[in-house]
Amino acid sequence: MDGFFSYRVGAWACPRPGEDKDTILSSTSFWQADFRASDSLYATREPLWGAQETDIAIVGAGITGTAAALWLARAGISARVLEARSIAAAASGRNGGFIADGTTRLYAHAITNSEREAARRVWAFSVANHTYIEAFVQELEEQGWRCDYRRNGSYKLAASAEELGPILESARLLNEDGWAAQVVQRDELPPRLRKTYFGGIYLPANAEIQPVLFVTGLARLAEQAGAVFYEESSVTNIALEDDGVTLTTPQGTLRAQKLILATNAWLPEVGKMVGADWLARCITPTRGQVIATEPIDEHILPCPCSAEEGYQYWRQLPDGRLIVGGWRNYSPDTEFHTFDETPYEGIQRYLDAFVHESLDLPHVKIETRWAGIMAFTADNLPLVGQLPGMNNCYICGGYTGHGNAFAIHCAGLVSELVMGKTNRDAELFEVGRFL
Repeated sequence: MDGFFSYRVGAWACPRPGEDKDTILSSTSFWQADFRASDSLYATREPLWGAQETDIAIVGAGITGTAAALWLARAGISARVLEARSIAAAASGRNGGFIADGTTRLYAHAITNSEREAARRVWAFSVANHTYIEAFVQELEEQGWRCDYRRNGSYKLAASAEELGPILESARLLNEDGWAAQVVQRDELPPRLRKTYFGGIYLPANAEIQPVLFVTGLARLAEQAGAVFYEESSVTNIALEDDGVTLTTPQGTLRAQKLILATNAWLPEVGKMVGADWLARCITPTRGQVIATEPIDEHILPCPCSAEEGYQYWRQLPDGRLIVGGWRNYSPDTEFHTFDETPYEGIQRYLDAFVHESLDLPHVKIETRWAGIMAFTADNLPLVGQLPGMNNCYICGGYTGHGNAFAIHCAGLVSELVMGKTNRDAELFEVGRFL
């Protein structure tokens, strides 16, 4: 979890024949296991001990918290981050590794639900986010730190004939507004997708990444700039005062001038500590489930794919294994309003069926199953800025499944606001818009 809240470890109880539930069914993602297996990269940070001070305290060491620490440290601001578990322990290390411009809504739907200029600005904001990602990836690669970043575009596909129209309309609107989108006919899809999907569009600007390597890399850059991270440091109390804030953990205290809450799905829970109980009405914790197969020899997919308005997504790694996630809309009662990171059989069977039936790969084994908790908002846009009525407390989160598309830029935005700067983009993600 990127934040303070405790969690329950569990596993799906019904593995397929030949699968060992004790080794593949856990709350550890493929990305986290891959990172920990890299002995030269994996390192732990000490918990917070004693009484410490800093300019800005940050709660949560996911993509938002690590990026905010990096932005602030490079601006000469002292920043210290409290994390209940480890860096990239929650959604930042449990997602599919997609970097897809825009929100989860189709561009045509985004324009329908807001003014076109607002939709255009939000898309441009995420495009800038991707530019920042590329720059940080380049820095890390120059230091010998791999992020497995590949910018080879992505498909957005229609799972029904009805869905195809809005997807094609989105391509037309994106092209009008200056962003590339190419129509892909059904017979142009990769052969194993043609039976299930009706065509769609290709978005050449999109990319994929190993999310744990990237987020831990951000922490590395932040530490090089002077930021400090404390792992295994759950926040048990937050005291807001006129001249600052004091955070308490089991082993110590951290005194700061200002506070950034970067706990994403856990913002409603940590918000209670500062009297912002109303955040529970704005942010819905939502479980996303993912599987990773064994490596396969066949090159099935040229790029990452998503379908059914983002409820389905999959990609193939260079070693041949498939990463498949989503299908939460098939069990809303279990997947929404939950903090449980345990894979659920009712969703896992759909992920299996995609591999074994839709792709017609019945003998491919599933090696890893995991889940993570996302933060959904009513308008699919994050909350970024100062909590109303609290001069020294800011929040940043609520990405509705598109944290990789927004978090780096949002972290930079909240860092500017904390430093007393103004930024016109702040109005796009105004914190009090649901009050």
